[in-house]
Amino acid sequence: MGHEIREHDTVLSVREPTWHNLDIRLDDYPTREEAEKLVHDYTVEREPVYRRDPRTGEFYMVEDLEFNIHSKSNEALSVVPRERPEVQPYEAWDLVELVQKNGKNIKVETAGTLRNGRDIWILIRLDEPVVINGDPNGTTLPFFCLQNSYVPGAAFRGQATNVRVVCWNTSRASDMIADALGVNFSFRHSGTLLERVEEIRAALEGWRNSIDEWKLAKEFMATQKVTVDQTNWFIEHFIPEPHGSLTTERVKRNIEDDRTDLLIEYLSDMNRGIQGTALGLFEAASSWNEHVRRAQSPLTRFKRSILEPSDILLQAHDLALEATRV
Repeated sequence: MGHEIREHDTVLSVREPTWHNLDIRLDDYPTREEAEKLVHDYTVEREPVYRRDPRTGEFYMVEDLEFNIHSKSNEALSVVPRERPEVQPYEAWDLVELVQKNGKNIKVETAGTLRNGRDIWILIRLDEPVVINGDPNGTTLPFFCLQNSYVPGAAFRGQATNVRVVCWNTSRASDMIADALGVNFSFRHSGTLLERVEEIRAALEGWRNSIDEWKLAKEFMATQKVTVDQTNWFIEHFIPEPHGSLTTERVKRNIEDDRTDLLIEYLSDMNRGIQGTALGLFEAASSWNEHVRRAQSPLTRFKRSILEPSDILLQAHDLALEATRV
């Protein structure tokens, strides 16, 4: 897994360590000034692009292209259309400051640069627990991530996410999950910060709405009761056994082991209070898929549960509700 944290990159993280251990770890949430100076204390400047005419050997300026240049390292980040405006790192922090003024308890969780400043992110958290009624262990702290890239092909974007962004892998994971859930809000590379204010407000409203919808969906599942027989039906259908003629004894043993592991997740302390409900079945399936399900390596598990999200949780959701009706 490549973290893409290079010579001129810096990452900050509050309290929790990162997997790559290349971060500046802070004991408390930073101010805008503290965080910006640590990780985004540069601007992206423009320089003309020249080409050499092979016929004459002379250099000429390319009219419609320019280099994006890192102001501190002087590295050329990319070649972009001349008319494309760039969102400077400090402008992203202006938006964070705007968000913090318009909402209480919003903190900077992580921030940094990748690929020598070609990519930046700022991850903020809503520092107020979202409590799932009926689930004593269902409290969570949702994230919202601002990301930008100084190379063609990637927009300035804000996304509701449950991924703690700390590197290239988690940045891409946040993109893919937000796309899949329809909570990735891209802002055009045009205009000024003031013209983006309404866009960011709309994105934040979408973030809040996605949290509310997620909360209501889980609370509904917590009210849907299941019996022991319905629980067994869910486990058998969530981890089905292939047709008998195609199943070896070894495969049968693996299926039984997987079903046992899923039942253990369902009966674990983390599921206390929601056992006997559709939500309990769903949470057990989610935990089993991400942490227990067989994988060839830790990388395979990471890619399966984060980088390459499948529809397995949607299946778990539908099966858990169907189990209440069988």
